[in-house]
Amino acid sequence: MSTPLPTADAVSAAAMLSLRWTTRIISELDDNGPIPRRAAQATFPDIPEDSLQHGMRSLRQRGLLQVRGRRDDDSPLGLTEAGRDLGDVYEALSRWARRHDYPAPQTGFVNRVEATLVLLRDRPTVNLLRSPSTTPNGYGARRALHAGLISTSPDGRYVLTPAGEGLRQALAVLTDWAAAHPQVVLAAASRRPGRPTTELHRIAGPALPSAQASSTHTPRLPR
Repeated sequence: MSTPLPTADAVSAAAMLSLRWTTRIISELDDNGPIPRRAAQATFPDIPEDSLQHGMRSLRQRGLLQVRGRRDDDSPLGLTEAGRDLGDVYEALSRWARRHDYPAPQTGFVNRVEATLVLLRDRPTVNLLRSPSTTPNGYGARRALHAGLISTSPDGRYVLTPAGEGLRQALAVLTDWAAAHPQVVLAAASRRPGRPTTELHRIAGPALPSAQASSTHTPRLPR
């Protein structure tokens, strides 16, 4: 039996972790391992220094990045278990985007991941993937049609395309990660305005029975 998907709010909170510098930092450390703190700017020359320092500090506060050993400039900066698992989520999202040329052919890894996360931050899209039998309308239908996630059947109903089915599977990877690391989802959601504490706990919820947080990396496919 397939694992039920968490709420659209939980997916949205998890997806908010991957914006601009976040995807770049997580994927770099996931691929190449920890770096000395003093080497951070040389490792990420494309990120302005202020943005890089703010980004790494924010990732540490959210439980995705950690300093190992002594807290000086030579101490290595690496991913936590949640951060490494998020790297695996990026791989799943990128594979889907590459397979379906989303958002366009010849798009780079970071752009593929972030464009896919934009789709998954959209509540109507997530609801459609969670319940394909639900008939989308208005903006939700137009966005899903434009992304190639649905098509119209001969009887006029919307059905998931192979791209939509594939994104549903990638969504399950993301939601399993969110369920396995609810404290990270809470940290992300708490920064969104208007979220009372009780609502944040409802969003994160208990870990799903099938969710597994593992620090063991799977073999990487070409990006």
